[in-house]
Amino acid sequence: MPKILKTKDYNMFHLIDWNRDVIPSHVAALMKSMHTVGNLTNLMPIVVGPKTKKYANKEHPNGKHVILDGQFRFVSLKFNSDWIYYVVDSKNQIRPEDVAQVQVSKKWSYDDYMNYYCALGYKEYAIYAGFKKRSKWSHNCVQILLAGNTKGATVAFKEGTFVMLRSIAECNAIIEMINEFSRVFKYYKQRSFICALLKIIENVEEYDHDRMMQKMDYLSERLVRCPDTESYIRLLEKLYNFKSTGKYVRFI
Repeated sequence: MPKILKTKDYNMFHLIDWNRDVIPSHVAALMKSMHTVGNLTNLMPIVVGPKTKKYANKEHPNGKHVILDGQFRFVSLKFNSDWIYYVVDSKNQIRPEDVAQVQVSKKWSYDDYMNYYCALGYKEYAIYAGFKKRSKWSHNCVQILLAGNTKGATVAFKEGTFVMLRSIAECNAIIEMINEFSRVFKYYKQRSFICALLKIIENVEEYDHDRMMQKMDYLSERLVRCPDTESYIRLLEKLYNFKSTGKYVRFI
């Protein structure tokens, strides 16, 4: 059982650059809680690495422990000028890729996971971050774009095993097409709308995007918010075929 140590020498510790960003609102909430119930971190000490261990191929600052779990508690205690209770992972049991699973006091956001794996050098996540920035879509929509609409993709994203199933060129082309709707439809980043267009683009061989956008030039007021993906597909089918001659193109 690791020994619980305590100190007020805050300079002994270092926040790792690939860990989550410290969120001021969460720190403030912890400080308020500590003022109410006191410092209980002797029961939940922060976990730190030994001073000589390397993480993500970067040397620790000389003579400092990196904080593996409890960085929000550490910052809160530091602001309160309170004791830091900590244990040292002297056997190096916690690897960088384990930190997301170890930290459970505050749920990780998708941004946390993305930034975390990017900082660890996971190529797939660096590409993902680029698509996220370019598209300005939600994480759910970017995951659907890159890996399909599956629960497995979300689980894999959190576990560091996320894999793109579409090519970069294909994803860029899809983002460009869907983002074209930004000029005519304010809900173009809604998940069900994006899913509808993805299904149309993937499954309807006759779909002509230029034709769709030409229809949007004078039918955009008929493109209204729908409750689900199927409703969007049916509406887009009607607009796409409005007053068109020749074969009626079905989307479903």
